[in-house]
Amino acid sequence: MSANVESMFSVREMPWHREGLVVDQHPTTWEEARQLAGLTWDPITESVYELVSIDGHGRPLYRPIEGWQRIARSDTSATLWINRESYAVIDHGEMGEIVEAVLAMPNVKWETAGSLDEGRSVWCLALLDEPIVLPGDASPTLPYLAITNRHGQPGGCTLRATAVRIVCANTFRAAELEGDRTGTTFSFVHKPGWRNRVVQAREAVTGARQEMRAYEELATELLGISVTAQQRELFVREFIPMPPEGLVTERVARNVEEARKAIRGVLASPTTAPVAHTAYGLVQAAGEYLDHVRRSRTWETKLNRTLIKPEPLKARALSLVREVVRA
Repeated sequence: MSANVESMFSVREMPWHREGLVVDQHPTTWEEARQLAGLTWDPITESVYELVSIDGHGRPLYRPIEGWQRIARSDTSATLWINRESYAVIDHGEMGEIVEAVLAMPNVKWETAGSLDEGRSVWCLALLDEPIVLPGDASPTLPYLAITNRHGQPGGCTLRATAVRIVCANTFRAAELEGDRTGTTFSFVHKPGWRNRVVQAREAVTGARQEMRAYEELATELLGISVTAQQRELFVREFIPMPPEGLVTERVARNVEEARKAIRGVLASPTTAPVAHTAYGLVQAAGEYLDHVRRSRTWETKLNRTLIKPEPLKARALSLVREVVRA
C-alpha cells in the first residue's frame, strides 16, 4: 500500500484507489469492521520525559514533563502525537460506542474503514441504504456518513454526510454545492466527558438523511435545466479559465487546454453522456474531473477532498452552471 494508507477494507468492489481488503458482505458490528480494517490496536497515552542530566557513570537521567502526554500505538509503541494532558483519547474500542449508536438506527451498513498516516487518522464510511434515483439519470446515488477520528491532532471524532453517484463514484454534499462549509456535521471533542454526547450521535443520521433529501431536490432541479452545446463549451472554458495574456506561460496554457479536454472527455463518456445536455450533467462532469481526473499526490489527499473536506470548486461549478444557462 501507499505510505498513507496503512490498512483498510471495502465491500464487494476494489475502491478507485485500488488498495485494501475486499469483502463480500457489509460488517454488521463495529468489532467485525474493526478487525477487517486493521484497527485492532488502540491509541494510548504515556508520559513524556526530558533529559535533565548525565550521572557520574554516564547514564542519562530523565524526568516527566508536567502537563504533556505522548499518544502512542498500543501494538508498536510508535508515537502518534504529543499533546496536552487535557486531551482525552477516543480509542478504537471506545469509537465503537459511537459506531454502535449510529448502527442502532435502521438501514446503516459499514462500507469501508481503515487507517491513514501510520495510524494518526482512522475513518469509517457508513452506507445509508436508501438509494436516490433521479429522473433521467440511470445511475443511483447513495447517501453515506463519513466518519473520521484523529489521534492527537487537531479535530475531533467527526461525522459528515456525503452522496456518491455510483456509476462514477462522484461525491457531493448538498451543503458543499451551496457553498456551506459546515453542512451536516457532528463532532466529539477529545475532552473528558465526550461519552455524554454518544446518544446525540444518532441525530447525525437524521441530519444526513435531511441533507440527502436536499441534494435530491437540487439534482432534480438541475436535471430539468437543458443546456446547449454552446453553453456546455462556455462552462468548460469558464470552469478552467485561461490566465490573462502576459501572465500565462506556454506550459500553463498547455495544462489549461489539457484540463479542458479532460472535462470534455468526461461529458462524452458513458458516465455523463446520458445527462450531458442538462445542468446536472455539467455539475457531474466537474465533480468527476475534481474527484478522479485531477491528480492527487497521495490517496489521503484524495480521500480528504472527496469524502471529508468541502471542495469549493464544486460550489463554483454549481454557481457557474446557473450563470451559463442565464447567459
